[in-house]
Parts: sequence; C-alpha cells; structure tokens
Amino acid sequence: MHRVSVDTGGTFTDTVLLVDGVVHTVKTPTTDDLITGIMTGIERACADADVSPADIDRFTHGSTVAVNALIEGEGAETALVTTRGFRDVLEIGRGFRRSSLLYDPCGSYEPPLVPRRRRYEVTERMGVDGEVETPLSLSEVDDVVAQLPDDVEAVAVCFLHAHKNGEHERQVADRIAELAPALEVSISSAVSPEIREYRRTATTAVDAYLKPTVASYISRLEAECEARGLTAALDIMKSDGGSARSVIAKERPVTQTVSGPVGGVKTAQYLGEQTGLPNLITFDMGGTSCDTAIVIDGEPVETAYRDLRGMTINGPFVNIETVGAGGGSIAWIDAVDSLQLGPQSAGSVPGPVCYGRGGEQPTVTDADLVLGLLNPENFAGGEFDLDAAAAERAIRERVAEPLDLTLEEAAVGIKTVIDSNMAGAVRTVSVEEGFDPREFGLVGYGGAGPMHACDVATELGIDTVVFPDNPGLTSAMGCLLSDIKHDYVRSVVTTVDEADHDALNAVVDTLRREGVRDLDAEEVPTDQRSFAVSMDLRYLGQAHNLNVALDGDRVDDASLDAIVERFERRHEDRYGFVDERNPVEIVNVRVTTVGHTAIPERRAAAAVDAPVDAAKRGTRDVVLDETTTTEVPFYDGNAVGPGHELSGPAVVELDNSTVWIPPEFDATVDEYRNIVARRTD
Repeated sequence: MHRVSVDTGGTFTDTVLLVDGVVHTVKTPTTDDLITGIMTGIERACADADVSPADIDRFTHGSTVAVNALIEGEGAETALVTTRGFRDVLEIGRGFRRSSLLYDPCGSYEPPLVPRRRRYEVTERMGVDGEVETPLSLSEVDDVVAQLPDDVEAVAVCFLHAHKNGEHERQVADRIAELAPALEVSISSAVSPEIREYRRTATTAVDAYLKPTVASYISRLEAECEARGLTAALDIMKSDGGSARSVIAKERPVTQTVSGPVGGVKTAQYLGEQTGLPNLITFDMGGTSCDTAIVIDGEPVETAYRDLRGMTINGPFVNIETVGAGGGSIAWIDAVDSLQLGPQSAGSVPGPVCYGRGGEQPTVTDADLVLGLLNPENFAGGEFDLDAAAAERAIRERVAEPLDLTLEEAAVGIKTVIDSNMAGAVRTVSVEEGFDPREFGLVGYGGAGPMHACDVATELGIDTVVFPDNPGLTSAMGCLLSDIKHDYVRSVVTTVDEADHDALNAVVDTLRREGVRDLDAEEVPTDQRSFAVSMDLRYLGQAHNLNVALDGDRVDDASLDAIVERFERRHEDRYGFVDERNPVEIVNVRVTTVGHTAIPERRAAAAVDAPVDAAKRGTRDVVLDETTTTEVPFYDGNAVGPGHELSGPAVVELDNSTVWIPPEFDATVDEYRNIVARRTD
C-alpha cells in the first residue's frame, strides 16, 4: 500500500508518503504557486522511498485554498438571486451587533460577500410547507441574467423556504445554464437545505464565491499530477474531518473552508487509540496560526455552523478554534506600550529575522532562538542555519529597548504572551463548551507546537502532553487516515410526539440515495460503504440544537424513544438540566455516508538498545524565565526511540520540529516513537 498526503500551510508544505508501513516525510517552504511546492514534496518523498509517483495508490490533500480565498477576498465575482423583498438578508444577517463594536463609534463590519448592486430579486414564493404561493417569473430571471456584469463568474440562488421545495431554484439554475453556460451556479436547496434563511443564504453565497477558484485549483493539480505520472485518485480534505474525491470536491467548495487543520485532529484520534488517551485537546501551532480542537471518547467535537469573514455558514465542521499565533507571528508594541503578538505573520517569505531572508520584525521563532530552545546549527533537520545575532538585534531594537527590558526579558515576554494567547484558544473549545481541560491530554504538533505545548498545558492544568512521531507533519499524516465522508440534511421541524414516521423515513431514504449517488461517482466499492442517521433535536422554543445519533436507520416508536432519552442525557451533561415542561422537537434529519479506507498499518519500532545519553548532542543554556538560565541537554530526535526516558528540562531536535520538555515534566518514548510527557510537580 502506497499512500501520499500533502498539507499546504501558510508557511510550510508537508508531505507524508507511506510505503508498506514505513513513513517518509518531507517539509518544504510553501511556494507562491502552491502546486509547485506540492509536486516538489511528492517527488522528494518518492525519491527517498525509492518509488515512482505512478506507484502511489491514493493522494489526499489538505489545503487552505478555500479559506484563504474567502478571508483574503480573492474568490470569484459573485451575484445573488433571491426572493423579492429579501435582497438584503446577506447584509442584515441575524440582526446582532458584535460586542466588539458596541462601544466603538468608528467600528465597521466586513463588507458583504456580494455587494448590494449584485443582489437581484425575482418574483416567486414558496410557503413554509413547500407549496407554491407565487409562481416563478422566468421572464424576470431572463432580465437578471441579461443585467449581470461581464466580470461576474458565479451566481448564488437562495429563495425563501427552498429547503422545503427547491423546484424554483432548480428552474433558475437551468435557465442560467441555458443563457450563460460559463457561469458557475450554486443553489441553496442543494448546498444547504436547512431552515434559517440567513445562514442558508450565506452558505450558498460562499459556495458560489469559492467554486471557480477551488475548481480551477483542483483541476490544475490533477493535470500536474497526471503530467508527473501520479494517476492515483485525488481526495480533498473537508471541514468535517472526512475527504471527498476531486469530482465531488470541485462542486462543493464550501465544505473545504477548514480543510487544512482537520488532518491533525484525525491523527489525534489515532493517537488516542495508541496511547490509551481517548480524551484529547489538539494543539497545532504552525508558522502562521494555532488551531485547537477537542476529541472526546475518540471522536472530534463538531459544530453545525461557524463564523468566517463576518458570516455564519452551515457545516458540519470539526469545532476548531484558530488564533493568529504561530512561529512567524510578529511581536510589536501598541500605542500604550504593551507587547502584542500577531495576528500579522512573517510567513515563509521573508520569514522570521533569523531566517536571513530579509525579515526585519521579530517573531516568536526569533524569541525561541534567543531563549535557547532552537539550535541555530540544526534547524529543520539542518536544512539551513539560523542567524541568532540578527534575531537578538531585532528583539533588542524593536521590543527590549522601547520597553526598557533586557534582551532575555523581552524574549521571555514574547513567549509568555503567545502561550497565553494560545491557552485562550484552548479555553474557547473546552471551558466555554463545558469541558474541563484538566481532564484531557494535550497533543502538541505542528512546526512550532512542540516547543510551546508543555507550557500551555501547565497554564491550563493539563498533566499529559503527547508529541506524535514527526510532529511537524501531523496534519499531513491525518490526511492519510481520512475516510471519504459526506453529510446530507433536510429540515423537518416537528415535535417527536407529532412526528410522522413514514414521512421521516422517506426523508432518510432520500438522503441515503443522495449518498449512494455520490459514492457511486467516487467509485467507492459497496462493501466499503456505511450509512448513519442522526437528528438535530431541541426543546420546543429553544434556538439551538444538539445532534444525536438514531439507533439504526429506520424511524419508529422505539428508535424515537431511544433518541429522546439520549438527547436528554446529553442536554443535562451540556447544560445541567432536563426540561420536563416542553416537548422535544426534531429540527433536522441527517444522513452521513462513509467510504471506508483501510487504516494504513504503521510498523512498531523496536526498543532502542543504546541508552538515551547516546542520543545526546550536547548541552546549551536555555532561559527559563526573566531571572533563570540553566544548562539543558539536547538530543538527536532520530536517535531517541522506544523505551527511552527523558527528564526535563530537555530539548529533542527532530527534522521537522523541536520538542521542549520543561523542568516540571518527564517523558517516555513509546513503540510508535510518540513522546509522552507527564507533569511531575
């Protein structure tokens, strides 16, 4: 079995090639043309493994193309067609005013994804029950198409109550295909057939906005792969932790807005099985950002929607919290002489000052180098040397002197601030969701994560920190483990007591057929398919739902009784009470289809006969705090193996990351070369 995965980040592109249970890894700077960097990584990995790209069976890709296009405003020029009277839904949103703007008279919102001049109304109306109240005026649709500016590349169509009956939307899509076949079209009844008009509109608009960009990118990547002899199926990671074959991924770009970070969460699930830690918090710190998520009982916590670029879009998503805190985050002084970190990042070009590529502003990586955590002569496996003098000069001139601090105090301050920012992100996905981080282990990975994970764990009261083998490529490794996965939904909105079993089963059957259609298109063998049914439930009158699995795939009295009981247990766990006054309401029916892929077998490494001291490269001074500097051993990560024990403080230098074990931690290395650190104080 030969599988390759590539995770493209803002700073580095990570490649993992698995050949008959042996892992080969490559970490390269992300290139302006992402595909160039991807192919370079694959070819280098193949050369290292002595295989040809033609020998690869599966290629999985985690990408930030969709989210970057959305956040940076580089998607397609998009128009929106909607029901007369609802032109401004996208701008009105949910009618909330962000708390950050309550007392800011000069504050402003993100401009709408589709400006008002490109939002068009047509006469039509579906009732709340899906019955036609006002027929669609096709002549008005023709007029809209004729009015579209020449630079419009995509059209989003979202009509009122189309989640109950999408016939009018389909007629509009057919008409646009007839009159303007070059335009990409997204309709809400296909993209997100759920209640809540604003989120459905926003989700459909984002899908249309991203479609030309994402489809073009995937097509170019496929063409380049074919030109290099890589003919394996291309799978694209999705926001729900699964993947989709390229034929499906091109048509549903909105499902890829958190494609990159979910790979690491998938690896955390796998690590939980290896280490016996089913409850984990992921901590993925790269060069530009830090992503964190929760895994409970071996499954990632999901959310039905999330905010991106000032909009709320429907998922499902793995519940990942992202902050602008990475190795390249820039340290700066604000107007009141306070030290700030990020969200601006030096990226890979010019990168941190110590890279010697023209960067002038001090970063977290520069501070880690000044503190002694990084080895200037063995960074990234010796790919290049770091300029410690330049890092010291930048921190001294731009942080230490303006704040009247010593160099060491300034570097400690940078690390303290960035660690605090990242601990805040962990609290967002844990404490604010009702989870106590002290009951979890922390998985530290990413290029910079292993240098900061133990200190963040200490701030949160977490006792166990796991560093995967090849922590700098954990997200790419997770892509190898992903199944093909698709989620389908229909809103039904009925109390359980009044539910029509036949109608609900008809919805399940419809969604299942959609899943079969997609898995057929992806050529997934029938014996590798599975289907699961769940429902979004709430008490009558509530605004938020809880997703609960249904026993089996048929709705009857027994299955509804069981799902209500399960809902009430989850509601009590999450919110502390069971509402005995109000009936339980079914809001949405969901079907999840999975095309299972065989989990790649990792070979367990044999215990290392040589003592851990044989892996020691030497010692160097490490600054622990403003007043304490101590001599710390640093080890060759390639020589540290199963059975070895490390007492903090210690530094383990890997080819793609550096692990910092503080004085209050000791660590062991398991048979899969995972480093497991446990707090001793």
